[in-house]
Formats: sequence, structure tokens, C-alpha cells
Amino acid sequence: MDNQPGTLSGTIEISSGTRVDRDTALDLEIGGLDSSLSSPIEGVQNPSAPFPGNVIAGGYVSAYSGSYDAELDYPKDDRDTLRLQLSEGQRVSVNFFPALADSSGEFETEDAPQTKLTLTPVGNEANKVSSAEDRELNKSVQAPQNGEHDLVIRTTDGGPARYVLRSTSLSGNETLGQASADFEPGEAIITREAVESGGAIRAQASGSVELADQVASQKGLGGNQFQVTMPIEREAILPAGASNSRRKAQTLEWIRELNDTPGVASAVPNHRVRATQSTIDCATAEPDHPECQDQFGLQAWHYNLINTTGDSGAWSKAAGTNTRIAVLDTGVAWMDGDWHPDLAPNINCGEPGGCFDAVDGSLPIDEDGSHGTHVSGLAAAAATDDGDVTGVAHDAKLVPVRVLGGDEGTVADVIEGVRWVINNGNPHADVINLSLGSQTQNPTLGDVLAEATAAGILVVAASGNAGDDRQFFPAAFPSVLAVGAVDCEGNRSSFSNFGNWLDLVAPGGGNARACDSNGEADDSVFSSFPSGDPPVGGLEGTSMAAPHVAGVLGLMREVNPGVEMPIIRALLREGRLTQNNDAGTFDQELGRGIIDANASVTEDLSGFAALAPSLERLRLDDDRQTVDLSLDAVGNDSATFNEVTVTNGKQPWLVVEPADGERNFRVSLDTEEMDEGQFFRSAINVSYRVDNGETREYQIPVTATLEANESDRNAGAHFVQLVPVDAANDGSVSENTVQTLVEARNGQYRFKFDTSEMEPGEYLLIAGSDLDNDGAFCGAGEACAEFPVTGQPRPIEITRNMSRSVELETAFTRPFDSQGGGVVPVGGYPRLNQDEME
Repeated sequence: MDNQPGTLSGTIEISSGTRVDRDTALDLEIGGLDSSLSSPIEGVQNPSAPFPGNVIAGGYVSAYSGSYDAELDYPKDDRDTLRLQLSEGQRVSVNFFPALADSSGEFETEDAPQTKLTLTPVGNEANKVSSAEDRELNKSVQAPQNGEHDLVIRTTDGGPARYVLRSTSLSGNETLGQASADFEPGEAIITREAVESGGAIRAQASGSVELADQVASQKGLGGNQFQVTMPIEREAILPAGASNSRRKAQTLEWIRELNDTPGVASAVPNHRVRATQSTIDCATAEPDHPECQDQFGLQAWHYNLINTTGDSGAWSKAAGTNTRIAVLDTGVAWMDGDWHPDLAPNINCGEPGGCFDAVDGSLPIDEDGSHGTHVSGLAAAAATDDGDVTGVAHDAKLVPVRVLGGDEGTVADVIEGVRWVINNGNPHADVINLSLGSQTQNPTLGDVLAEATAAGILVVAASGNAGDDRQFFPAAFPSVLAVGAVDCEGNRSSFSNFGNWLDLVAPGGGNARACDSNGEADDSVFSSFPSGDPPVGGLEGTSMAAPHVAGVLGLMREVNPGVEMPIIRALLREGRLTQNNDAGTFDQELGRGIIDANASVTEDLSGFAALAPSLERLRLDDDRQTVDLSLDAVGNDSATFNEVTVTNGKQPWLVVEPADGERNFRVSLDTEEMDEGQFFRSAINVSYRVDNGETREYQIPVTATLEANESDRNAGAHFVQLVPVDAANDGSVSENTVQTLVEARNGQYRFKFDTSEMEPGEYLLIAGSDLDNDGAFCGAGEACAEFPVTGQPRPIEITRNMSRSVELETAFTRPFDSQGGGVVPVGGYPRLNQDEME
């Protein structure tokens, strides 16, 4: 695009596999677009151009028509039918985003769309599959065969909604839309480069500038991290009664300034996290046997499932003696002047490192709910001669650490709790359990958990309860074991998150099974409770699954005291810690499988060594057709490895070749063996022999897609804006903002601004879709592009005689690192009305 003086022009490329619903609210309400429609499309929208196997598509549905508060209208569009190219077993996920949510993301239950998905192979009606019809915002179905399928997305009630359809999992650094709304306004977490002996944050620069003018207060979180608050003067800039979204926008601008301050390594929002919810003869056994507790019948199904019970189960070999399990949660119930009776024998707050409260500095008492009490009981409730329930590691020391007030809290409190456990490299616990989290990847939390692993602590976290394959943190951090949930038949619990980042699963209940030994109990996991007679209750969730694994790791630490995370991961990868997985296979629903407590304590790991891959999973596509893979030794330094082979699983489209260096390989696609638009799934097989003659093997999952018809890429009509930096920061509309509306042509967008009469200064260049016609773009579930990099917008100096061309890329996903110091207003950027556009 040739530029004349006084112009800024550019191209917006569209991410691979991106498609769009052809009858969005914008298409139905805005006239003059090539895509404008008078009524919703009946039948299949794209019969001759099926969406490819790597599709990420945005769309809109609504059971009714109506108007937003901004007086913009939304039309009725209660059904979208989209044709997709799928492989048997490929999962299609749809995530819904209610358009009637307020600017902080909250919405009334009745405003959530009531939806149902139906997936039908073309020409094979009898083989169709469906999801439930309800108001859940995350739904998925699996392709019953190879070939073209028609997906019907139907809504029967509730308000208008955006949706994002995906046929592949998100990569490790992606999220859907702008996902940083759930944080504390006026707070941040700073990682500093230097600190004075007195502990105050200072910049490391000539002249040593203090941050006193930029923060109102600070609280040390340990190491070089501080929780800081925004000066009251910044709050005063806002009008009285300013909305929560304005306060959050102001907070993000303040954080951006902190990131630009010398001496500050990083500053990020203080995000919020939430709780994720036998054969022994007791007549002759010892009265304190774990299977002889009064209410063990209610617990039998989940402990039987992980092989703790019976004469040859894990409890016949270990009880967690001399190990310590820290449960970072809501604390533990205080009853009749002591801790919960099933937990009290294993808690000693009077000894150093016995317990900690990061919320208010008192005893870690579970005052507002049952979550922490229940989770603690599963990990390490004591087995006594008059007890009601027991924990997996029933003789371990339980270290309660309160980081949640009620069922939610902040990342700052979690960081402080983890650092207390680390204790400057002399840990207060062997295992940390985190039955909490969010879909926000806060890098400061990832850093402190990596420090915990380096200190020898084994960290376990719940995978989340959205029933979705999007990553959930802290579980998805590489230093943490991500634990999903199964029911008593070993099937994935419907609420349990899944995907290629999941490590393993454990009992979490759900799926409406009768699971107790008498067939009378519901589908819950039973543990200690703060009330009742006896004080026992049932809950469901990945919160319940995680402490089963934490308890098993406590048993392992008794049998093999020095075992650390690299060895745990090697054992897990090779199927030695899970059930029926000798070949080390991986499953999207179950990870490496259901934890096997007995297998975990059977082996003497002294001298154990293994080969660990540099990549746990491979995702190849048009833009990444080749990756390098290495196998690195972990464990016993003197071990030798022979007959190392890495093969392609007999898949002609996948090529594995030796590369330079010992145990280095190159993995690439043979595109001649691939059909464009088709999704491919396989595994790389790794095999080697250890010096003791033992043969080991495991698989590394691989997915691949080559996009068909790049010219079909489309993310919907895009509003392109040049907005003054100050207005972009607080989400307001400036009189100096200019905007144009562009549509996709041959798989890209092109735009041009006349700057000759614009007010000179610093502007942000942003673009995105408004599929639901709510007056904002770049919000969650919308496509978004920012210059120079999405998630990290930087100003462009606008002059009246400039001549410049730029490139951006738009997508319905956003990088996780955009949640640090980005300045996207909560809910998206406001667009101009048509009569205000260039």
C-alpha cells in the first residue's frame, strides 16, 4: 500500500484457521457491509467450504432480540449451523461469553444463554452426538468418525452471547479474548531488581530513585516480590462513584508505568483465584486402621479406585509418616476449642512451621466455608480408633496455610503462602496442595512455584471445574502437577478441565454415579466437614481430586524421602504412577491416567534415572512445521542409556530424524502426506534401555494441521482505531479518536488513515470485531489486534506529514503475557458510532 504524506496505512493479517459466523449481530444490524444481512442464515452456512481441522471461529447467538443500555440493538439468531472437517475422536469446544455482562464481566444467571450443541456426520444422521442443553458456558462434543460434520449451535433462552468455536486446544501461551478482568483494583505485584537492607523497594539506577511517589503501601511477599497499592492521588483522578471497570483501567495504566520504572523487573495485576471444588476385616484389624473409621464406607469408592486399600494396597506399605503436606486453602475448621477432630492429631501450630495465615496473620481457621477442611481431610486426616474419616497420607503432618478468605482470594496471598512454605530453602512441607486457581496466568505466581520445586517441594494443583480444555493456573505451570477429576467408574467428571496440559487424574466425583459400597451415597467425594453429626460431608470437584495426589506424594516421600519433581514426572510419563499405562500413553481426557497409590510406593527409587524430553507435547501447523527435540538425563548421574530410539508411530506425515548432538532429534511434517484442512493426531514413541538392562518407553502426543484455503480466513468486520493513549488507558472515547471499518479480502484486512488534519501526538493503533454489536471490540470472545504486538500495545507518534505502513495480526485468541501490564480496558475498547467514523 503506497503512502502519500499525511497517511498511516497497514495490513492486518488473520491467524491460521480463523473463521467467522456469517450472521453475527453486526451483520444483521449494520447496513452497508458486504456481509450485511436482513435475516439469519437458514441451514448450513458454509456447505462448500468446511472449516479446517485447526479452526478457531467467532460467532453470535441469541434466543431473542432486544437493546443494550447503549441503545444499540441485538437481533434474534437462535441457531448457527457450521460445517467442519474433523477426525474421529477430535473434540470441538464452544465457549460462550454473555453479551449482557457488565464491564467487570459479571452477569445475571438468566442472561447466560441456554445452549445445546449437536454434531452430525454429513450423510450419517444416526451417528450424531449432542451436549446437554443448559446454561453452562463451556461445552464440547467429539467427532464420531472421520470426515465432514455439521455442528448446530442452538440457544433457547437467555441473553445474547458471543462464542468462540475451537477444534484444537489452545497453545500454552494463549487465552480467549481479554482475560485480565478478575483482579484487585488499585493493587499490583512487583518483582524488583534491587532492595535496600531496610526492605523498601528502590530502583536500581544512578541516583537510586525511590518508588514512594508511585505506591501508597507495600507488603513483602518474600524474595524480591512485593504487594503494592496505588496512591490515593491516582484514585482522586477518577470521578466520585467511578465504575469498577474505570478503576481497573486506571490500575492497568499505573501498572504500565511501574513496568517502565528503572529497578522494577516486572509489575502485574494482583489477580484473583478461587477454590475449585475395602477388604479389611475391622473385627480383627487395629482400631486405628484407616479402613475402620466410622464413615469409611462413604470414602471407600475413591480410596479403592486409587489402590490404597486391601492387604496389598498402598496403606499396607506407607502412611505418610515423617512427611508434611501443606494445604494452601481456606484454612481448617475450629470446633469446640480445637481443630476438626479428624485433623487435629496431625496439626501442630505450636511448632515452627506448623501453620500460617497469609490473609490476616492469625490462626488458619476455616471460618467462612468447608473447602479447606474438606481438602485437608482428603490429603491427611488422621486414622484414629474413634475417627470418622481418613486421609490418603493419614500419618503425615498436616500444615494448613490460609490463603483464601471464603472461597476466593488473591495471587499475592498465595505467593506469600508459598514463600512461607519454601522458608528460604528449608521447606516447612514436602508437598503443597493448591485446590484453587483461575484461567489467568500470573507470571509472578509461576516464578514462586518454580522456586518451590527447586527447593524440593512437590506441588499439586486442581485442573479447574469449567469442563473445558483451556489452561487453568496454577495447575498448568510446568513446575506443577495438573490433576483432573474422574468418577467412581474412572470416567472424566463432566466438570473437569482437560487437554494436552493435563498430567493425571484422581477421584473428584460427579456424573451422577452411586458410588458407595451400599449403592446409597451420591456421586460425591467424602471427607471432613466443619459441621454435622458426624462432621463429614461430600463435595465434588477437581479440588477433591488434587489432594488425593498430594496424599500419594506424601506416601512416596515416606518410602523414597529424596524423590523430587523431575523423577516424579519421569515416572508419570512412563506410566509407573498411573493405572494400566505400561506404554506411557497420553489421553486428552485423563492425561497419563488415574493415580495408582500402590504402584507409587512399591518401587525403591534410589539410583533411578530416566530420559526426559525437552517438549512434553508437540503441536505442528503451517507456521511451525519443524521442531527440535532432545532427551535429557534426570536422576542418577552415573546411569548410562543405550538403544535410544525415537520413532513416528508409523505415521507417514510425521518425520523423525537424528539431529546434531547426543540424543537430539528433529521432528517435521511431510506435507506431501497430508490433506489440507484435516486434523492429524498421533504420538512419538520414545524407547531406551537403562544400564541395568531395563527397557523403558513412553509417548509424546503430537497434533498437526495444514490449513486449506488461506484466503478464506476471516474474523468478521473490524473496527480500526487510532486512539490517544490517555483515552485508551481509561476506556473513554476521545474527540481525537479516529476510526474506520474494514472487511476481510483474500484472508487479510487493509486500512488507511489520513493524518493530515489529526491532532499530533501519541496514539494506540487497535482493531477488532464487535460480533454482538454491543459497542465494544477486543473484549473476551472477540477478535483483536494491537500494534506492534497483540497484548503489548505501544504508542505510534502521529504527525500531519507522516507516511508510514505497518502490519498487525488479529485472532480470537490473545497471548497470556498480555495480562501483565497491558492497557486494554475491561470489556474491550469502545467503538465510535457510524456517523463519527472517517
